[in-house]
Amino acid sequence: MFTLKTFIAAGGLAAIAQAHMLLRVPAPYPGIINSPLEADGSNYPCHLKTTGGAPTQMAKGSKQEMAFTGSAVHGGGSCQVSLTYDKAVTKSSAFKVIHSIQGGCPARNTTANLEPLVDTLEGPDRYEFTIPEDVPSGAATLAWSWVNKIGNREFYMSCAPIEITGSGGSEAALAALPDMFVANIPSVGGSCATPDSTDIEYPNPGKSVDNFSSGTLTPPTGECGGAAGAGAGGSGGAASAAPGGAAATPPAVRGRRASFRA
Repeated sequence: MFTLKTFIAAGGLAAIAQAHMLLRVPAPYPGIINSPLEADGSNYPCHLKTTGGAPTQMAKGSKQEMAFTGSAVHGGGSCQVSLTYDKAVTKSSAFKVIHSIQGGCPARNTTANLEPLVDTLEGPDRYEFTIPEDVPSGAATLAWSWVNKIGNREFYMSCAPIEITGSGGSEAALAALPDMFVANIPSVGGSCATPDSTDIEYPNPGKSVDNFSSGTLTPPTGECGGAAGAGAGGSGGAASAAPGGAAATPPAVRGRRASFRA
């Protein structure tokens, strides 16, 4: 497999740009594009595409799948799944984390990009997450966010309309979830940035976490958010927050093993 540097040296920057990863499952909002968000934050959040499309039905407590299209996986990285219930999603909307994947996302067991380098390739891996039992029911926007492992320091975000079904739930449970981690966009995430060539360890990933990194997880640099709230809804006790946004008591993680292909 060619490395990212090989592609660049061969004049492959345009191909990489065209082959960026895009959320495929659940179905994203119409018009979502596969480029990273602009560094100036002008198209945060969700590329400003959060209207239209048929929502995917998701029952509380149900396991859901996440899958992607594209091949510029940049050696993997770390991803989060978050929710907002704002009817008009804006830069000030609070996205609350329901699942974090540290390393191996949006592709496991890869050191560069997939081949062929095209945007029509279906990603080889799928990821599971669970809708918490105690979040509110109703229309919501689900966000997939990604900080890539190798290449330019970027922040990716695709969003999808969903409808959460089931009884119960509360705004308090939603508010207790961590805020979505944002980096490499100064106007949104401040000085928070991600080092190159390493899988990011989220300051507060919540209580629903998969770890597919084949190496050592590295914290971000700068003053980083994403540490509000206590943890994933209804799945146990809260992880306490330490000064600077780090979790004083790290949550238990599922799948702590070397990366693999599903």
